[in-house]
Amino acid sequence: MADIHRWQHQYLGATIFPKTLSVVEFRAFFTFSEEELAAIRKRFRTQLRVSGALQLGFLKMTGNLLEDTQIIPSKLLRHISAQLELPALTIASLKAIYTRPKTLYEHQWWAMETLGFSKATSEQQLRLLPFLCQEAQYAPSVDVLVDRAKVWLYQHHYLTLADRIIRDIARRAMSESEEALFRLICRQIAPAEFRRIEASVLRLQENTGRSKLEWLQQPPRKKSINAVRERIERIDFLKGLGIHNLDLESVAIEKIRGYASELYGIRPVKYRELKDPARTLRLVCYLKMSLMDATDAAIALGGRITAKIHRTALEKARLAEAESAISQADAFEQIVERANNKSVTDSEVRAYVLALAETLKPRQFHTRAEAARWILSEPNDQVRSLLHAMQKLEIQAEPQDPGKERVDYLQTLYAGKITALPTEHQVHIPTPWKTIIEGEDRERALRGLEAATLIGLRKSLRSGAVYVDHSEKFRGRHRLMIDTVQWEREKTKRYTQLGLPMRPDDLLDVLLAELDTKLKEVDTAVQAGALQIKGGNLHYPRDKAVEKSDDVVRHRDALFERIGVIQLPDLILEMDSRVRFSKIILGRLAKTPTELLQVYAGMLAHGTSLDASTVCLMVPQLTPNQIIAGMKHFEDRDTVRAANDAVVGFHRRLPIASHWGDGTLASADMMSLDVSRKIWLARLDPKRGIPSVGTYTLMSDFWSVIYDQPIILNERQAGVAIEGAIRQREVELDRLAVDTHGYTEFAMAIAKLLGFALCPRLKRITERRFYVPSNMKNAPEGLRDIIIPSISLRRIREEWDQLVRLASSIETGHSTATVALARYGSASSDSPIYRAGVHLGRLIRSIYLCDYFLSEDLRRTVNRILVHGEAVHTLQRAINAGSFSKPRGQREEELYAVSGSLTLLTNLCLAWTAAHMQEEVFGDNSHASMFEDLDWLQHVSPTHYGNINFRGTFSFLISKYQEWLISEPIRASSRK
Repeated sequence: MADIHRWQHQYLGATIFPKTLSVVEFRAFFTFSEEELAAIRKRFRTQLRVSGALQLGFLKMTGNLLEDTQIIPSKLLRHISAQLELPALTIASLKAIYTRPKTLYEHQWWAMETLGFSKATSEQQLRLLPFLCQEAQYAPSVDVLVDRAKVWLYQHHYLTLADRIIRDIARRAMSESEEALFRLICRQIAPAEFRRIEASVLRLQENTGRSKLEWLQQPPRKKSINAVRERIERIDFLKGLGIHNLDLESVAIEKIRGYASELYGIRPVKYRELKDPARTLRLVCYLKMSLMDATDAAIALGGRITAKIHRTALEKARLAEAESAISQADAFEQIVERANNKSVTDSEVRAYVLALAETLKPRQFHTRAEAARWILSEPNDQVRSLLHAMQKLEIQAEPQDPGKERVDYLQTLYAGKITALPTEHQVHIPTPWKTIIEGEDRERALRGLEAATLIGLRKSLRSGAVYVDHSEKFRGRHRLMIDTVQWEREKTKRYTQLGLPMRPDDLLDVLLAELDTKLKEVDTAVQAGALQIKGGNLHYPRDKAVEKSDDVVRHRDALFERIGVIQLPDLILEMDSRVRFSKIILGRLAKTPTELLQVYAGMLAHGTSLDASTVCLMVPQLTPNQIIAGMKHFEDRDTVRAANDAVVGFHRRLPIASHWGDGTLASADMMSLDVSRKIWLARLDPKRGIPSVGTYTLMSDFWSVIYDQPIILNERQAGVAIEGAIRQREVELDRLAVDTHGYTEFAMAIAKLLGFALCPRLKRITERRFYVPSNMKNAPEGLRDIIIPSISLRRIREEWDQLVRLASSIETGHSTATVALARYGSASSDSPIYRAGVHLGRLIRSIYLCDYFLSEDLRRTVNRILVHGEAVHTLQRAINAGSFSKPRGQREEELYAVSGSLTLLTNLCLAWTAAHMQEEVFGDNSHASMFEDLDWLQHVSPTHYGNINFRGTFSFLISKYQEWLISEPIRASSRK
């Protein structure tokens, strides 16, 4: 099958040339190999060679034939003429060449034969249906299926079919997919039962005038126990309808989410207008998604409140220490004052001191954590209320976790209205809490057990040892992995796909040999004085900053002066004409200028975090309601991701990008976005103290954002970093640079198994130690102070198959890396898989640290690519100047829309600047350099934005690009 990139999808099936052709298209489609040039010269006479080359390039670009009515861009004619060593033609269209229709047909057939294309027969067209039926299991719309059908035809070297034929096949495939899902639901829900469910959902609530459907659509309002109760109330309602018993495991979660999103925000009167199967599919999927979302929200809110309770207790313990120190100082002053009073006898002073000591004597704790546990065991309505609420979830536990046992025991005590913990009980008590729970005060013991249970429940839910089946993000560890039977059947294939050996020793022997060599090199460097060990820490020489030459500054300033100033609307239109991201967002070409404007305004509203009313002032052609409708297009995360991929693909294929990097290196980092403190997903930015959510981006070495994902602040980012590295489809990453937040030892092991290296820039790097196997006997003596012999190779060997199974589950999409690493984080110390992964990660980290200390080039590379990410964040902050508030930002889809739109705007700016740098430096033909030396280009990036106007009233001159961006012609009245 022919290789095709996401960036090329925009051209498939096109019948005309795009408004603008850049060097990217010239290089990809109209730059011919020596064999192709020889074939053109052999087949055509001199005056017809350009027309033959045009037919060949257009077929490569679109999968369609070039008709004789085409207007030919003059740049393209010059580019082709130069390759054929002919004078540049000045014709305006193919009509000047094809005076005879027969000549046109002959040239078209020659192009088809040369590239191996043919017209699909009726039988061959039938092969398209099974493919689209498979794709329909995930595709959200018929328009998306049409695009995928064009890709399939191109890959199989068939000319693109008429749009009507493709659309008919796509509709049939989508209909069959919907019918299959409809039958699956009908087998589990009888018609009478569905009518009961529907009536319950559409029933009006008392005293509100709203239906249950509208009630379910409300996001959490606050970060409180009442918010948890509200989520559980929704869970109970949905369980009462039997939604938790509905088995849709065989249906892709993206498909369920797609149907559910079509019902979001709909009023009951509009819902009643739907017909089956659409009516049943949308309601059932919406209820299923609502159950998962409500469960996830309840658990997340409960975990956050638990963390706040624990944090408050620790703060009280700290304040108690300070108050104790102050009170003791005051007492000392009082004692001295009494002792200096000559009218008071020694016996009276002694009595006063003893009485004062008894009054001020605080309870003694060995640690602040012990003091916090004592505070948590004091009366606290929040602990018991939250525990009552969390008990209503159908919690299940792995066999080795005692969390559910404690929850069930407390539920029994509550049912019996017992206020003191019985002396005889059968529950497992956490060791730190034994002093309180086994103490004489049995009421305090009960409160201590409640606090221990609540804190342990949060930890177990995070690790997956305790789980809820009807949750999406807090499902059990066993559901993260490929099914056992399937794994045994596909194990060999999965090992091969990951490039891993079946025997763990085949990998461990290589790693151990490499570690032994690296440690000896470090020891040699220490002996030579290149590295120093001081105070048990390993120090390396400070790397000197690279000075920029005057040529770099001079060339950079001259370059951006030539590029000139651009208004953001003009930049968006120009880039859309090159990559057609608006078509990807809509799933088709825009029908009217207003529809196209809605896409642009929706992207601006999300990307700048401004509300629809504010954007309406910037784009006065639209009303706020029209802008809100445009914003909805960006809530489909896969569609926005595809639009970003198209821009990145265009950027990567610019020749100038090769001067910055080859795409094998990237950095991952988070940028916080300001939001209202009332948004329940918001966290305080630790640096700025402002409520924020995060957008986590992967920045490639050729200056393009290849992946983005919204995240919650103050959580480890290693899983998100790995998720981005394996889900992006633009480059083959070898190394991913992260900071300390994006690193864990377990993550380094998983990254290695997935085929790339995690390269962290660690805090307190000199304090890091080299972990080696516990049985390693030949470690250098000079490194004894910085070596810890604690790696267990036995544990790695024992859990090797399960580690590979987990990595394969992540790679195939059975589970996301974000969820998998959250379940196998520090809270999972009881898991054999986690412990084995940590030991493997420590082995890999030791090798990496040796390289980091020894290689100045590696340190510079890691630091440089991380600085690239910071530079892009500066550009993003120039774009994102707002701060959105409730109700916006309460749903995960809205956060994906904000992150994806901001990334899309960023990539558009980067790609536009890179394209114009390409034109200014290399000229139209991509080989005539303006400058004698191009080394300075490595130090000039496309993150320059001083020439882009992001503010003001925007005017989109759509008529200039209507032929390429709009499917229906613009009337003269609409151009005004």
